[in-house]
Amino acid sequence: MGALFVAAGHDGLRIVSENGADWKNAQLGKQGETYRAVASGAGRFVAAGGYGGVNIFASTTDGVAWETGKIEAKYVKYIRGLGFDGQQFIGIGGDPGSVGSSNPFIVTSPDGKTWSDYVGISGKEMLRRLAFGKDLIVGVGDRGRRAASSDGGKTWQDAPGKRAIDTLADVTFGNGRFVGVGLHSLRMSSDDGLAWSAPQRGEEGEHLNSVVWTGNQFVAVGAGASYFSPDGLQWERKPNTDAPLTVAYGAGVFVGLQWQGRVLLSSDAVEWKQVFKCEQHLEAVCFGA
Repeated sequence: MGALFVAAGHDGLRIVSENGADWKNAQLGKQGETYRAVASGAGRFVAAGGYGGVNIFASTTDGVAWETGKIEAKYVKYIRGLGFDGQQFIGIGGDPGSVGSSNPFIVTSPDGKTWSDYVGISGKEMLRRLAFGKDLIVGVGDRGRRAASSDGGKTWQDAPGKRAIDTLADVTFGNGRFVGVGLHSLRMSSDDGLAWSAPQRGEEGEHLNSVVWTGNQFVAVGAGASYFSPDGLQWERKPNTDAPLTVAYGAGVFVGLQWQGRVLLSSDAVEWKQVFKCEQHLEAVCFGA
């Protein structure tokens, strides 16, 4: 199988592209199924989401044939993020409607088909996004939570000094560093997921929703501006047009998703062009081989 972009979303929609511009193999699930996260690893793509009181999964090696499954969520254990740590897929989540503690958890799978039982992890706030590097898993989540695990997600240590104003919407790893982004062009970096740089902020209302490492720079994309940095410390801001809500990078291009099923393409993460449109909204996109 060659490298692919894979996007997934509402009504169980999954769709793939080799170049980010031409999309094919659209497949639907049941009405009401929503895939919220996708990840790639070990030659496989996995989507995770929810349907009623269960978590649903779909796994493929070629973007054509998918194997689907589910595990009971009991309306309180919903997966919100997904990643691959080099050995296994890891789903993270909790109870988004809880008061006090979201009872965060992880589930793991070697192949995206067979999943472990839910394993509760420390902390009150759930983690929603993961990044992998230096034999660490770094997660970011609600109310400014930032945490790191060195044992495959079994135990987590929280970064000190958590503040809700510093909530990170996304995190990635590159050039030996973890970089997270969030509201009002918030940018922070860390070498170990625990000690983080002082927050850098930008224009009011320019919320950064996604950050990727391209192999030579970090690129953060948000509403009104994109930010570029070779090291996660010094950044250049460029106004953007029609920016997406979530972004993946691969094959030398940026692919983004926007409301109403719009798929956007960009060569520079500044100028975006719609290249495809679905009837269903797409929630997540990734690139892998």
